[in-house]
Amino acid sequence: MVPVALLLSAAPGLALAVPGTERPAATVVDAGWRQDGNGPGRSGYQPVTPYLGTRSAARLDTVWTAPVSRPDEQVGGAVVADGVLLRSSGGPTGQIRRYDAVTGADLGPVVDAPGRRFGQLASVPGSAGGTGGTLLVESQAIDVPSGELGARFLTSYTGRGDNQWETPLPGEVSGGFTVVGDLVLRAAGATLTALRLDGGAVAWTAPLDGEAGLHPPVADAGVALQPFEAGTGTGLAAFDLRTGARVWRQDVSGPWVIAAGGVAYTTGLGGVCAVSVADGARRWCDTTTLTDPRSAATDGQTLMVLDAHGRAAGFAVRDGAVRWTRDWGMAGAEVATSYWAPVTGGGVLYAVVYQFAIRDGAPVHRSELLAFDAAAGTLLLRRELAFDALHGAEPLLLSGDHVYFAALEKLFALGVR
Repeated sequence: MVPVALLLSAAPGLALAVPGTERPAATVVDAGWRQDGNGPGRSGYQPVTPYLGTRSAARLDTVWTAPVSRPDEQVGGAVVADGVLLRSSGGPTGQIRRYDAVTGADLGPVVDAPGRRFGQLASVPGSAGGTGGTLLVESQAIDVPSGELGARFLTSYTGRGDNQWETPLPGEVSGGFTVVGDLVLRAAGATLTALRLDGGAVAWTAPLDGEAGLHPPVADAGVALQPFEAGTGTGLAAFDLRTGARVWRQDVSGPWVIAAGGVAYTTGLGGVCAVSVADGARRWCDTTTLTDPRSAATDGQTLMVLDAHGRAAGFAVRDGAVRWTRDWGMAGAEVATSYWAPVTGGGVLYAVVYQFAIRDGAPVHRSELLAFDAAAGTLLLRRELAFDALHGAEPLLLSGDHVYFAALEKLFALGVR
């Protein structure tokens, strides 16, 4: 029998069988993780986890790593497509490199771009086998002798590494891009821009009422959503994906946003709240359970949120009822937070967290992968991840039966031993 992990690694998706029949359902579920958040809503949900559930998550351990191999190199992004893990990196030469997602075998580079530092990476489905479709990567030009960073670009490559198109990007602060259908959304400064996936031309631009900062756009139910910081607080604006026309604008609880099933969830100092994607109407809001809630993920049943002070909570997506709370920070920690978006699948929430404490006069730094039962909040796993540098936007991925974390100097793959 071929292991399910290998079946998933060889196919772009999994056809879900209809109970009681031999014919598959029309929906094909992708077992990969093709962009940050695993979809335009950035909800962090993975529907295909054949061997990872609440029982097996406690046995996760590092099964392979891929350290950087060139001077001044940093990992920028990572995706899983068709059983291949692709990571982007930057140093004197920007590179997209491939690894077998199960074994970690180095399959070599797809792209080498001298004078570029590669960052965020996405894969758009194409033909099977790991060489079809499109790779999108954001990069910044490097003056190699001086190391100074210059202009920014978004580049489209084929799965074999051939350049399809490239477009310059504005220099203002940005939280990165989001792929939805045939569009690429990216906010920079006070403008949201939609680029066409085919050719990179601008489809439309939309002004914001403030600065988008490091918060990326999300999309759901035919609407693009962009948080922004205004003088009076945080706003969220919605735009028609076809035309860029503004649909609505609301003040919201904070600038962290994910969306799924026609609902946008916002987190920040104003609490954890849910608003309708269609019209911005508030559905529910919890202002007391968490202090300074930040990153979130949802499996469609529970919204799971981590705050900046070593605490996590699960809320019913329907009405915001608190299903569980959990303290996970180590005793006496001065810092216990997560700088990374969590992921969920198989009834488990996975989060990478950072903690800092002073012990016997000496500083203690600790980074861990945590696994929580999504329904009950039980802490199933604490696994230390040893890395020395961070900037806070490194991708966490859940694909098939592996969890991956792309730290700046090392890529971690965790599986069940």
